[in-house]
Amino acid sequence: MGKFNYTNRVELFWDIEDDQRDVFIAVSSLEKEFYIILNIELIKKKIKNNHPKLNETTTKIYCEIFRGAFRKEVQLGSLKEPYFDSYNGSIFQVDDRIDRTLDEIDVNRVSFRIIITNNQNQILGSSNSIRPFFIGKKEEIKTIKINRELPLFATKISDEIQHPWDVGFENDSDKSKMIPVIYFNAKLDIASECETDDRLTVVIFSYAFKELLRRCLILSDVDENKHIQEFLKFAEQANNNSTVEDIQQQIAETSENEIIYSPEIELFIDNAVAKYLEQFQLLRKYENARQNLNLQSEE
Repeated sequence: MGKFNYTNRVELFWDIEDDQRDVFIAVSSLEKEFYIILNIELIKKKIKNNHPKLNETTTKIYCEIFRGAFRKEVQLGSLKEPYFDSYNGSIFQVDDRIDRTLDEIDVNRVSFRIIITNNQNQILGSSNSIRPFFIGKKEEIKTIKINRELPLFATKISDEIQHPWDVGFENDSDKSKMIPVIYFNAKLDIASECETDDRLTVVIFSYAFKELLRRCLILSDVDENKHIQEFLKFAEQANNNSTVEDIQQQIAETSENEIIYSPEIELFIDNAVAKYLEQFQLLRKYENARQNLNLQSEE
């Protein structure tokens, strides 16, 4: 793909609810192949909104496959004639034009990124690092639920933050549509470092989870926001199903500073963080990464 300029780039989403998702990727550990479904009409609409004069024929789509230093680029045609697999609820159809083999990489640790460019090497749209579904054979796509459980938070590259990373909400002008997000500073490439350094990932994500949960607690009365409610549901399950309503009275009777430092709320949050670390095996990943670093230093 060569060297690119990032101009008025559109963000492509993979880790949100189905009707807003631009891309879905599944990996077959048995066949060592990947399968990709694009919401092409939604992608076209978003790209054209930012680039109304684009030429669909010369607007190319690429899939970058990577793990550590390994990179593989797969062409997915053009915006005019894209290559992607399709699934209509009963039939899964494979596009034979895609080079989908993953023989050169550990399929259990692979990540993906979608990039859309014009003929002047400008990136018109791209995704963050995509974590795929893992399946046995491609036929299992018919049985998996493509509309996966909502992730607790999304990640986004941002050129508007001053710190290396930060947390907040997308769509914050409408409380019902706000999405918890970790923002990575675009100038520092920390998101890419997280893809290869599990220790950095654990440190950032565990603290980000804690801070985002605290903010979701303050917004717990926004019942119509499924992202916030999903976050709070996870925390409740970590606290033996003690509900947010159990502490809402306390929240209502205190100032915001007292909310942040209340011992009862701190215990509620700490229990949720412990469940998050355990469920996603983050402490084990940190220890494994530390041991690998020690082995490398001894060689």
